[in-house]
Amino acid sequence: MKYATGEETKKKIIDSAFQLLADKGYDAMSIDEIMKGAGKTKGSFYVHFKNKEDLLYEVIQNRLDRNFDHIVEETLKKLSDETCDVQLVLKGLMRLVHVGTGGVDRELWTAAYYQMVVLSRKNQVVREWMLKQYHAWVDFMSKIILRGQELGQIRTDIEVRVMVNMLISLLEGYELRSMVDPEINVYEQLKLTELLCMNDDL
Repeated sequence: MKYATGEETKKKIIDSAFQLLADKGYDAMSIDEIMKGAGKTKGSFYVHFKNKEDLLYEVIQNRLDRNFDHIVEETLKKLSDETCDVQLVLKGLMRLVHVGTGGVDRELWTAAYYQMVVLSRKNQVVREWMLKQYHAWVDFMSKIILRGQELGQIRTDIEVRVMVNMLISLLEGYELRSMVDPEINVYEQLKLTELLCMNDDL
């Protein structure tokens, strides 16, 4: 019971920090504000974290990775089917990203991610995490594109690397723009995906 209570407290602290990260940015949020949002005393903070930076790394691992490993596992299962429709796999992946994963609201995730981009300019650990994320997504989406080419469902006249970078840029660009333009239809990119990647006869 004590362990469960401790884990619940830790989750509340992470949730509070994630919200403040999105709303104010890392530098502007204080431990006092984090604990107030969590409904816990400041002393509880040091039971679970050494300092604010230690908490930030927990936020990265628990709120910003979008359940990436699970997404990869489920997607690769679909791709292993000889009858799979790679266009539908790509569209499903993009929808999954935009509706939010891991129980994280998309708008909240986007705001927090933007703050991480800003922070990466001066924080080496954050910059390395972001580069690792980009490389992981490039590798993952390259597998999707290559599988589509293998099945004759994706055009081969554009380099895989170029197509993947276009898709990732579309995902990121629409998300960031949605922060200031809530009327934008993030699903417009599904049509662009067809135009960029799929054979004309599909």
